[in-house]
Amino acid sequence: MKKLASFVLGAVAGCAAGFLAGSLLVSDEQVDDVKNKIKDNDKLQDLKKKYDNGTEIVKNQLASFPKNVEDDSELKDFDDIVIDDSNKDDDVTAGDNAQESVDDLNNAEEEHNAEDAEEDKPEA
Repeated sequence: MKKLASFVLGAVAGCAAGFLAGSLLVSDEQVDDVKNKIKDNDKLQDLKKKYDNGTEIVKNQLASFPKNVEDDSELKDFDDIVIDDSNKDDDVTAGDNAQESVDDLNNAEEEHNAEDAEEDKPEA
């Protein structure tokens, strides 16, 4: 913990010292001169236009992709319709329904196996 506090304190002090040294070493006239050189430089202005056009193209391409589902109310409504059977007045519980489904599948499988066994019998 002591090392972390020293690191944070050093980082803050270093940033403050760098900002102070930068503001003392570089005058406002030099900053204005650099800004004017950038504005007057045709190559940099051309690059800026290309960059702006490129970012606009990327924004348009990203806008054409389907959006993520943030409002899933439609999905919840669908789940309510398909899954929610709480409005039934049956006394059958979900466990009973599951057991009945398993029994039905087992019976269907046994019937299918019996039919296959009859078909496989050699004819005499």
